[in-house]
Amino acid sequence: MEIKVAEHCGFCYGVKRAVALAQKAATDRVQGATLGPLIHNPQLIAELASEGIACKDSLEQFAPGETVIFRSHGEGPETYAQAEKQGLTILDATCPNVRLAQQKAAQAAADGYFPVIVGEKNHPEVKSILKWAGKNAICVECIKDISYVPRQERYGVIIQTTFELQKFNDILQALQEQRPGEYRVERTICLATAQRQQAAVKLAAESDAVIVIGGRNSANTRHLFELVQQHCRQAYHIETASELSSDMLRGCNKIGITAGASTPDRLIKEAILVMENMDFESMLNESMEVEVYPGKVVNGTVIQLDKDGVYVSFGYRHDGLIPYSEWSQTESADELQNSIKVGDEVEAKVVPGSTKSDFVRLSKIKAERDAAWKNVAELPEGEKRPATVKVLRIIKNKAKNIVGLGVAVEGVEGFMPASHVELRRVEDFTGYIGKELEAEIIEVDLEKKRIVVSRRDLLRAEADAKRKAYKEAKEARIAAAKEARAAAEEAAYNSVEEGKVYTGKVVKVAEFGLFVGLSDEIDGMIHLSDISWDKSGEEAVKDFTKGQDIQAKIIDVDVEKERISLGIKQLSENAMAEAMEGLKKGDVVKATVTSIDDKGVNVEVNGVAAMIKKADLSKDKAAQNPENYKEGDVLEAKVTSVDKKNNKIGLSVKALEIEEEKKALEEYSSTGSSNSALGDALGEALKKNA
Repeated sequence: MEIKVAEHCGFCYGVKRAVALAQKAATDRVQGATLGPLIHNPQLIAELASEGIACKDSLEQFAPGETVIFRSHGEGPETYAQAEKQGLTILDATCPNVRLAQQKAAQAAADGYFPVIVGEKNHPEVKSILKWAGKNAICVECIKDISYVPRQERYGVIIQTTFELQKFNDILQALQEQRPGEYRVERTICLATAQRQQAAVKLAAESDAVIVIGGRNSANTRHLFELVQQHCRQAYHIETASELSSDMLRGCNKIGITAGASTPDRLIKEAILVMENMDFESMLNESMEVEVYPGKVVNGTVIQLDKDGVYVSFGYRHDGLIPYSEWSQTESADELQNSIKVGDEVEAKVVPGSTKSDFVRLSKIKAERDAAWKNVAELPEGEKRPATVKVLRIIKNKAKNIVGLGVAVEGVEGFMPASHVELRRVEDFTGYIGKELEAEIIEVDLEKKRIVVSRRDLLRAEADAKRKAYKEAKEARIAAAKEARAAAEEAAYNSVEEGKVYTGKVVKVAEFGLFVGLSDEIDGMIHLSDISWDKSGEEAVKDFTKGQDIQAKIIDVDVEKERISLGIKQLSENAMAEAMEGLKKGDVVKATVTSIDDKGVNVEVNGVAAMIKKADLSKDKAAQNPENYKEGDVLEAKVTSVDKKNNKIGLSVKALEIEEEKKALEEYSSTGSSNSALGDALGEALKKNA
C-alpha cells in the first residue's frame, strides 16, 4: 500500500497568520476572545478555548477594555466602528486575501460598478465582503441566482477566496450572457485555494481512494471533496482520524490524502499514522482481480469487427466494444472497417453503459483525448495564445439553442462560444463544420479539461487593420487630390495677367460684390465699387444674376493669398472724371435739386450727381427738412470731399453757412464795428444763403 499526501494541503498563509495571532494572545494572557470561530476547524477552536481564547457570538458579550479578535473571514466596517465605540482593543486576523476582496468590492461600488459577489451566501467571508460592497450588492451562489441580479450597465464581480474556480467560470459565463454589459472581474480566489484544488485533482487521478480531511463547516474543504469525487470513485470526507475504517480502503493500492486550508498539520499526521497501522493484507489480496470502472484506461487487442464497432480483449472477464463513432470523429464506419485489422493494439477508456451482449463499452477517442490533455500547456490567467482550430460540431444547450462550436485544438476538443465565432451575429453555423479557422486560446482549465477559443480579438484586429489601411489610403488620395488641386490652382493663378480682360460666369452674387469663375480652378471677385462708374455698387449689382456671362478686367493678382480682383467699370473710360476735374475740396458751387428723399436732397453739380444729406441742408435744424425743397431749386453749397475714383463728391450747405458766419465775425473783429454792424453782417451772410 502506498500513501501519498497532496503537494499542497493544510494550513494556508491566511489561516497560519490568524492562528499565530490567537496563540500569541493566549501566550500573552490577553483578556479577550474571538468574534465567531477564528477558522472553520472545530478541533483548533476547542484548543484555543482551552488556552484561554474563547469564542463569542457578538460584540455585546465583550466588556470595555477587552480584546476582540476578528476572525480570518473578515468583518464589515460597522463592526470595526462598534468595537471602537465600546472601547475594545481590536486584533485583526482577517486573511490578507479576504481583505483584498473586501477592498475590490468597495472600489467597484465607488467606481460605479454594481457589485456581484460570487460565493456561498451564508459563508461569513461572503457576508463581510457584501458589507464592504454597500447596500446594493448581491450574492450569486449558483446560476439560478442570476435571475435576482438587476440589469445594470456595469458590473463589478468579486469571488469568494475559497470558491471553486470552475464553478465560478460557469457562473461568470452565464452571468455575462444573461446580463450583458461592461464587466470588471476581480479574480480574488486565493493562490492557496487554487493550488490545493489543482493538487487534489492530480492526486485523485493517481489514487484508488482519497481521504479529504477538514471541518465539515469549511467551504474550501467541501470544495476539495467535490473536486476529488469527480476524479476518484472512492472519496471520503473526515474531520479526524477516528472516522477512518479499513472498509473505506478495501481493495485499494494507492491512497491519497489532502486537507482543507483550515486543517492543522497534526490532524493530517494522525490520519497517516492510523492508516499505516491498519491490516491491509486482506485488502491487497482482494485488489489483485482486474477492476473495471468508468474512466479507467485499458490496453487491449482487436479481436473482431462488425456493424456495431470494434471488439477488444483487454484481460477482463468481458470483452470491450468500441463503437466506430468512439474510434474516430473524422472517418466513417466503412473507412474504419477497411483500415482496422484484427490484432491491432488499442488504448481505450471505459465509459458508462453496456450493450445487450454485456460488452464493456470503450472509447478510443476519449482515451486519446485524455492522453492529449497531458500535453496541453497551461495558460496563465489573462493571457492567450494563437491556434489553428478545426470545427467538429455544433453545440446546443438543453433548450436546443446553439451556444457554440466544438473544435479540434492542440489534439483535444475545445469550445468556441457562438458570440466568439464572428463579430456579427451568426444565424446558421452549418457552413463552419469541417473548416479550419485561425483563433486564439483564451482559457485552459486542466482540471475540468476545458479549452475555450475565440476569434473575436483576431477578427477585431483584422477589421481594425483594414479600417486603418482604408483610412490611410483615403487620406493619401485626399492629400494627392489636394496637392494636385493646389498645383493646378497655382498654375492657374500664375497664368492670370494683370490688366487682361477675361470672360467668365457669375458663380455668386454677394452683398459686397460678384464672384466670377475664370476657370475650373480659380474665381475672381468684383467689388461693388468696381462694377459701374454711373451707379452705386448696391444699385449696379442688381443687374447681374448667377450663371450670367460677363467680361471683366484683372485689377490685381495676389498668388499667396489666392485672391484675384476684377473690375467691370475699368473696361470703359470714366466719363465723369472730366466733369469732376475742376472740382476741389472747399469750392463753393451751385447745386440744382434733381429729387428729394428721406435721407436728403439729390442734386447735380456740373453734370456730377451728388446728395446733400439731411443734416447738411442747414445749420438750423428747423431748415433741415428735405420737403422744404423741390426739383429745380438751386442751392449754394460747399464741396466737402472729392472721390474721383468713385465719381463722388460731398456737399454741405451747413458747412458754407458756418464758414460765412466765421468770416463775418472776423470782419467785425478787424473793423471794431458796433453790435448793429455785426447784425447787419450776419444778416447779409444769411441772405446770401437764403
